Amino acid sequence: MNSGGDTAFILICAMVVLLMTPAVALLYAGLAERKFQNTMLMQVLITIPLISVLWALVGFSLAFGGNALGGLIGNFDYLLLRDVFIEENPLAPGLPFVLFFVLQATVAIITPALICGALVKRLRFLPYLIFIVLWSLLVYCPVVHWVWGNGFLSQWGYIDFAGGVPVHMIAGFSALGVVLVLGNAKEEHRGTSSTMTVVVAMAILWAGWFCFNSGSALAANGLAAMAVANTLLASGASTLIWLLLSYRQNQRQITVMDIIFGALAGLVVSSPLGGYVSPWAALVAGALAGAVCYGAMKFRLRRNYDDTLDVWAFHGVGGLLGALLVGFFANPLLSPGTGLLYGGGSQLLTQVIGVLIAGVYCFIVTIILVKIINAVVPFRIENEVPQFFGKDEDEV
Repeated sequence: MNSGGDTAFILICAMVVLLMTPAVALLYAGLAERKFQNTMLMQVLITIPLISVLWALVGFSLAFGGNALGGLIGNFDYLLLRDVFIEENPLAPGLPFVLFFVLQATVAIITPALICGALVKRLRFLPYLIFIVLWSLLVYCPVVHWVWGNGFLSQWGYIDFAGGVPVHMIAGFSALGVVLVLGNAKEEHRGTSSTMTVVVAMAILWAGWFCFNSGSALAANGLAAMAVANTLLASGASTLIWLLLSYRQNQRQITVMDIIFGALAGLVVSSPLGGYVSPWAALVAGALAGAVCYGAMKFRLRRNYDDTLDVWAFHGVGGLLGALLVGFFANPLLSPGTGLLYGGGSQLLTQVIGVLIAGVYCFIVTIILVKIINAVVPFRIENEVPQFFGKDEDEV
């Protein structure tokens, strides 16, 4: 029987997580140069209608259908939303199964939307659409099945509360793969165009992350409450460490952007930990995220990889770090696994194996996809001029 309280909670979470995609659009638009603001808005927002329909037609079934090919992918149990109705399902006990579909759709929408932030100035719209459709089917759906759909990684014992690997890491490393194939923009990024827009977007994302993480509990329970607390603590600790590092390395100066970036690193690392760790561990994880993601950003700059908005440094590295830290900090009173600090050494090994398999898979498949698409429909914008809304650019 459906639980009214849990259903109401997940309804709210689904609505807020969907709101996070327009917030990402605002964040990317504010961080991009002014003439590319509308282009970034379009590239992010198009994922809502496109992935919604794709998820209903086949994506949800590939991700959460019964095991096919030895747990590599889901079968066609839920093709065209067959048997997705108001009754509950073992995948989401106590909830209308159609609500579980909606919640997972909002996550499927935001994940490919993250990638375009690495490629400001370079993406033509048609090949971009083809890419996110194929990437969702060939990268996102399989990895989600491995981790959350009873695929082979979950059978091996890999755990991930709210998307360190299935959301953040695969988006970040896929973004890096596209950058390496397409190369750098002809002109360097000229900095943030609207700090106010960035702050508003981050405010929505910061609050929205509470629902993003706690909704993975699939109930209004203690795990959801712990996820909210850990999200807050990890983002706070990460921000403080980022500020200290920036103050030290930037002639004792810090800016509001340091607060934004520090918080984002902590929010990303909190997702795989979510309700599986104690609050003290979230503080440690957040502090590590601030330092590691800051270092990743500096490394990217030294290597001259033109990941314009540092999708790899925040989402790729932050998601990877969080997934590994589950192997250290997973509390057996909260988690189905036992972290190294609680005597469960095998969990860390399982997390490492899961991260390696998913990371290599998404990176290689993304590179192959981009090369094939680019051979048919070139990705890059000629002369780096925005494709969209030419008469409206001054109105942003």
